[in-house]
Amino acid sequence: MITRRRLLKTFCVLPLVVCLPGFGKAANIVEFSKLKGLYAQRLKKILAAGELPYIDIESSCNSTNLDLDSLAKSMDRHNIGLMALSADIGKGQFKKGVRFDRLSEQLLASYPDRFIPVGNGGQPPALTEAADEFLDAQEAAARTKQIMLLGEFEFRHYPSPRQVKRNELERDVHIPLDGPTGHRVFSLSEKTGIPFQIHYEVEDDLLAPLENMLTQYPQAKVIWCHLAQIRYLERASRYTPTYVDTLLKRFPNLYFDTAFGDSGSIYPLSNQRHARVWANDGSLKAEWLDLIVASPQRFLSALDLGGDRLYRISEYDEKHRAFLQQLPPETRHQVAYRSAWSLLFGEEFP
Repeated sequence: MITRRRLLKTFCVLPLVVCLPGFGKAANIVEFSKLKGLYAQRLKKILAAGELPYIDIESSCNSTNLDLDSLAKSMDRHNIGLMALSADIGKGQFKKGVRFDRLSEQLLASYPDRFIPVGNGGQPPALTEAADEFLDAQEAAARTKQIMLLGEFEFRHYPSPRQVKRNELERDVHIPLDGPTGHRVFSLSEKTGIPFQIHYEVEDDLLAPLENMLTQYPQAKVIWCHLAQIRYLERASRYTPTYVDTLLKRFPNLYFDTAFGDSGSIYPLSNQRHARVWANDGSLKAEWLDLIVASPQRFLSALDLGGDRLYRISEYDEKHRAFLQQLPPETRHQVAYRSAWSLLFGEEFP
């Protein structure tokens, strides 16, 4: 029998309360406007030092195995402005009934000037075995203004390259985007105004459901993660810069993050280079560069750090900056931090 106490323990989401340095004891409830001020101060400080900050809109971790102080020092060392670091609910936590990991409270309590409060990652087992319970908890956090961002929700996800190398092939997720879970996520974003991220493999058969959902929920703010990351080219004949451009024109609330592999990144199951933005010489293909330059406000910086690769932050930062460096200066700043700022706060970066 599920007792009332157990239900409260599992689903109840308390108001986000942390002490902010400089705000005094009376101002211990964090408001998004105060976070915004701290974020702007940090970004401007990095810019004043002649460096380029960026907002990592998509990374995740195992909250039970996070060296927060080390991560914060790495952000300073690499001039990473802000990070949307979500907690993935692991199998151990899941078995104990956890449906909402309160990592954001810990992050903001220690470093309120650099972490964006974000909901938990929607990956197995949370979204595959207890979708309603998991989304109940995420919705409670969204409606009580504890988070600014939802996701990343895995609707179609092949095993990652690292998992393939470890022969861990069970992460082959296929949740219909136009099914009950997808409708609930899109509806939640539309009702709350909170953006959400999706991992949705690029394949011809998956494009129509996405277009239909974007049409049905025109106010939902969708970040399609991993621009031009294609695991199997033969399954994605329609996905081109021209196609993406048509999506951008049709759906003004659709965004793409730029977390993708370098020019030599190989997906081991297909033995194909799966970051399709790169030419053979390691430069951005002209057609993808032109697309980003034409609509820079729709593209977002991202590292896609995960629990099994947080220690590689220096490597991921170097690769992302190599991408940013190939963009014209104005576009570079737009993609690095201005686009995410506008998406999160509904205004231009001050």
